[in-house]
Amino acid sequence: MIVALPLAFGQSDVTDGASSAAPNVIPATTPASQGDSRRLSINPVTGQTTAHASDYTPLTTDELWKLYIKQSYWSVGAYFGPFAAALLIDQTAGQPRQWGGGFPGYGRRVASRVASGDVVQNSFQFPVAFLLKEDVRYIASDQHGFGRRVGHAILYSFLTYNYEGHPTLNLSNIGGNYFAAAVSTRWLPGHQKVASYTFGNGSEELAMGVPLNLIQEFWPEINRAFFRRH
Repeated sequence: MIVALPLAFGQSDVTDGASSAAPNVIPATTPASQGDSRRLSINPVTGQTTAHASDYTPLTTDELWKLYIKQSYWSVGAYFGPFAAALLIDQTAGQPRQWGGGFPGYGRRVASRVASGDVVQNSFQFPVAFLLKEDVRYIASDQHGFGRRVGHAILYSFLTYNYEGHPTLNLSNIGGNYFAAAVSTRWLPGHQKVASYTFGNGSEELAMGVPLNLIQEFWPEINRAFFRRH
């Protein structure tokens, strides 16, 4: 599945003539994205990247592929979430109980979180988002006021932008959560009922996206308050 990703993404790197014939295909390059590493900056806590509604431009094909690598494997944010969730949720509850406690059990839970949350989910979400022309980033609000931004963060746990900058149901992310839950039953101990576990765990992961989006929405203020004091 992962090996096929560069081929799927690379097929859209077409010539200028082909791009003009298909204006809705994600652009190979745009002035706004050239040399702008901030567009691919990964939040170390949430593992997400932000696009701003006020000056939205879609990712290029190259940026999408680079973001997949960073968000899945090559950033602090790719591992902070799985390590935290494995400790605060799985290890605390002792689930799955067959993995036991201590560092060996915690290591298995971390590995499971990394595999399902990063590798499997992202390997589903990114190519599906590419096909559906959905943005994989969190879309930050252009509104003012605490309440409005909270509402926006909750709403955009289930919505995203398409390449034209219009809100759309985030099918790639929603599907990715349920797909990752289904695949994880292949290595979880015990006799998992695939349908019920997929629905329950996938729904839990979607719900966990709400507080992560709240952190992402207010990250500039959090960053200034706690990490950039003078």
